[in-house]
Amino acid sequence: MRPEIFIARRYLFARKSHNVINIISIISVIGVMVGSMGLIIVLSVFNGFSGLVVSLYNSFDPDIKISAVKGKTFEPSAIDITAIQKISGISNLSYTLEETGLIKYRDRQYIATIKGVDTKFAAITQMSDKIIEGKFLLQDDNNDYAIVGGGVAYGLSLALDDPFNPMAVYIPRKGKPVSTLNPEEAFNIEMIRPSGIFSIQQDFDSKYVLVPMDFARKIIDLPTKVTSIEIALKPGVEPESVRDQVAAITSDDFKVQTRLQQHEFLYKILKSEKWAVYFILSFILMIAIFNIIGSLTM
Repeated sequence: MRPEIFIARRYLFARKSHNVINIISIISVIGVMVGSMGLIIVLSVFNGFSGLVVSLYNSFDPDIKISAVKGKTFEPSAIDITAIQKISGISNLSYTLEETGLIKYRDRQYIATIKGVDTKFAAITQMSDKIIEGKFLLQDDNNDYAIVGGGVAYGLSLALDDPFNPMAVYIPRKGKPVSTLNPEEAFNIEMIRPSGIFSIQQDFDSKYVLVPMDFARKIIDLPTKVTSIEIALKPGVEPESVRDQVAAITSDDFKVQTRLQQHEFLYKILKSEKWAVYFILSFILMIAIFNIIGSLTM
């Protein structure tokens, strides 16, 4: 038998006149064992939870996003898009246009964010994999279609197979006062049919309705401007490096954000919670270790 094992066994199980020291030692050993196990399990759960949350946001958010520092929209011509596309590591680029509007379906109403996207949006995000009903279709040869968040669809009691009741989208006309005689004159109104319902997580499901870019430009009445330019990177490319290169091309009037920076507060919370749990469990583990040291001293 190895000497250290022999000494440990004699220390823990041999009869002594000071039985209370043996009891303290056993409790301390159990405390260290439970504390170590708890630390490993809880941190593993937090890592898995953080990975799940990040993967949900990754389905909708681009790797890099360019938006205006002041105002909601900007002209894409103000940025050298050709130079950005030449940056190694960028695989695709998409334009988006957002505005808050009212969705009306049958006798239900819902305030949502209308997000116009171009044909490259599906390649930028993983939205096509998040469709829970219907299909990912924004345009065909004759019609425009909307893809609705699950929360919005629930609020409207939306039925995809309803051929007689399309959704009515109301967007306020800029600079147009509301008339008490005919309030609808203050809104641009367009009809569109839903083709699919997506589900990612509540922040997106209860907020967004995706529509084709041409439809969004028409109803928002902004024929050339965009809200953001969304960029997808090639696998294995470091986002911070590309972000710095894109920021060098754009002026100070634009902010260039990686996926982490787009939801910086959320990621800080996840990180701080993980560290808080780590310090609490480590403190408990340290107390148990000091108990063992104390019993050995006695």
